[in-house]
Amino acid sequence: MKTTHLSDKKIQLYTFDLENCENSVIEHIDSCDVCKNAVDSYQLLSKTLKEQPKPNVDFNLTELVLDRLPQREHKPLRDYTIISALIILGFGIIAIVLYSFKNSFINFVEIKDLTSYFIISVGVFIAILSSLDMIKSFNRKINTINFS
Repeated sequence: MKTTHLSDKKIQLYTFDLENCENSVIEHIDSCDVCKNAVDSYQLLSKTLKEQPKPNVDFNLTELVLDRLPQREHKPLRDYTIISALIILGFGIIAIVLYSFKNSFINFVEIKDLTSYFIISVGVFIAILSSLDMIKSFNRKINTINFS
């Protein structure tokens, strides 16, 4: 006859929090010598740990540990005002060029005003930037994985 014993989690619940323990667990532990020995071991371990004297440390352990952690250098944020202005100017130029040569492009959907071309060029640019950001993020995550 094979007897299944309780998991460590249930035995620990019985040992340290008997009020919230299920009746089936209590009944099993009362009838099973193996599980009862595990409960006794947990109680002995808990008692021994409580009897250990508290360490007397006369230095700041937290500060010593934090000093040894690698520090990241915080780079100052760049001012992107000029770059943003150039990008918007580039969108305007792209929209004007697309609008000027609209008759020579194959139009699947008829687009008649300059605003539509501007919106399309912004959408394409955002899609390209999102793709580049996704690739850069993927490469950064792959480089942080340590295969050894």
